[in-house]
Amino acid sequence: MKCTVFDRAGYRITQREYTDEGFLKVPGRVARTGIQDYLARELGLDGDPMRVVRVYRPEDEVFNDASLGTYDGATVTNDHPKELVTAKNYKSVSVGEVRGPGRRDGDFVVCDLIIKDQKTIDDINAGKCELSAGYTAEYVHGPGTTADGQDYEYTQRNIIINHQAVVTKARAGGIARVFDHNPGGNTMPVFITTDSGRSVDVADPANAQVVADSFDRLLKRATDAESKADKAQATADKATEDLAEARKASSDEAIKARVTAISSTHALARKVAGDNFTCDSLDVIEIKRAALAVKRPKMAWGDKSAGYVECAFDAEAEKEPDEDDMDEEGKKKTKAATGDTAALFAQFMQLAKDGAATTATADAAPTPYQQHKQKLSGAHKQPQKGA
Repeated sequence: MKCTVFDRAGYRITQREYTDEGFLKVPGRVARTGIQDYLARELGLDGDPMRVVRVYRPEDEVFNDASLGTYDGATVTNDHPKELVTAKNYKSVSVGEVRGPGRRDGDFVVCDLIIKDQKTIDDINAGKCELSAGYTAEYVHGPGTTADGQDYEYTQRNIIINHQAVVTKARAGGIARVFDHNPGGNTMPVFITTDSGRSVDVADPANAQVVADSFDRLLKRATDAESKADKAQATADKATEDLAEARKASSDEAIKARVTAISSTHALARKVAGDNFTCDSLDVIEIKRAALAVKRPKMAWGDKSAGYVECAFDAEAEKEPDEDDMDEEGKKKTKAATGDTAALFAQFMQLAKDGAATTATADAAPTPYQQHKQKLSGAHKQPQKGA
């Protein structure tokens, strides 16, 4: 795709020389390598005509000898004409010419201009001193990325210069200017390198958005880095606190206190659940929960909170020994006879059995039990006094 475009390429003024006729002779940077932005309509592309298209101008095209040779004799104009300069419109648009081929200066092309039109000279002295090339070139579609990380959609090839226009704002930036030591209302460029590696003149208002975008990206990176640093510090602080707690928990005093608590809890648990109660857990709450499960098995102790278990266990542990001897109606339960009481009761039972099984005879002497029985019978038969 071959297109005609007008590049606004601004460079600061560093030199001036006037001829006897009043013509202005001055060199100027007129083009550069790298990425330049075009509107889709400038390249004749379909779709949104105002869409920005990024075009790559490689060194081997910009500094190609054939391309640099086309600067020699190119017409200088004050602003771009509506079309390329030809013999038909030369007289109405020309204000000077380029003398000699273009030459390389770093990433830029420099050429020597002679301005013959007084109004254009006055405009330059008043500050209108950026330069914009008008040329034809081929635009080869092929998205890619430059060595410094900038994306582009098209590559520019076969650049042929038609004219150089003096303009207020140049596409190549504020450094695409005629050279001049006279400040003459011109702002000296102040270059910075953005986060993408691009060199930008911050004194040029046209670069304000580029600088702002770069600043926003750097600010976001700084904010993200600060956030990560805060999170890392919070993690480190938490680890320090955990370490301090671990050291505290592993101190001799802490271990002694824990052993004492576990031992006393086991003692109370045996009081609640019986002397045969055992529990392998070293957690005080779990020991109490296990004891309550033995004492009151119908209750689902696994579902109860630690606070509930604490209260229930304390209530069971504080009961007096005889409280468990009461039945549900508050009556005292009958205990199985043990020790001396059981032995005495057995003797009374045997004595009763012996008395009931003995039969009195005429020849045998009555037993003490029979004598006592006979006595009671005789007293019953005796007449009462006063009858």
